Amino acid sequence: MGVEHSLLFFPAWANGFPSDFLILHFFVGAVIFPFNMIHAKARSFDSQNPKQAANGYKDSGNSSFYGFEEIK
Repeated sequence: MGVEHSLLFFPAWANGFPSDFLILHFFVGAVIFPFNMIHAKARSFDSQNPKQAANGYKDSGNSSFYGFEEIK
C-alpha cells in the first residue's frame, strides 16, 4: 500500500523527483537559507551596537562599507 499511496499523491515520483521539487529545494538552499543567515547576523550585530544602529551607523569607521551611502 505504501507505493500505491505515494503514487496517488505524487504520480511523477515513480521515476525520481520531479523538476519542480528540485527547483523548490534549490530556491530554498540558494535564496532563503542564505538570506536567513545574513538577516540573523545583521540582527545580532544591531543588538550588540544599539546606539550605532539607531543613528544608521554614521559614527562607524569608513574603512569598510556595510550599508547605504548617505547622499549629501
